[in-house]
Amino acid sequence: MNTTAPYKSIEPGFYEEIKAVAAQRKLVRMEYLTDLHEYIRADALLKRMYAEGDAEFIELASGATIRLDSIVSIDGKLSPDYPGYENFACSL
Repeated sequence: MNTTAPYKSIEPGFYEEIKAVAAQRKLVRMEYLTDLHEYIRADALLKRMYAEGDAEFIELASGATIRLDSIVSIDGKLSPDYPGYENFACSL
């Protein structure tokens, strides 16, 4: 969970994409950045979205929480806030 930097609102269209995927409660591939700017790719089951303070989060079935502004891609949809990341790592 990225808690060190101020929360940056995400593009409304990408927010709706995350919301739609979360509502399906299915296993998805997601890519995000940690507090240390580590690039993480994981298959995760999305549990819920919620707001806390000024930030918005997604909770995974594992119990992990991820700030929405740190999500690079979800279910194959790239965030407009991270252009170029689609070629960041090898896709398997």
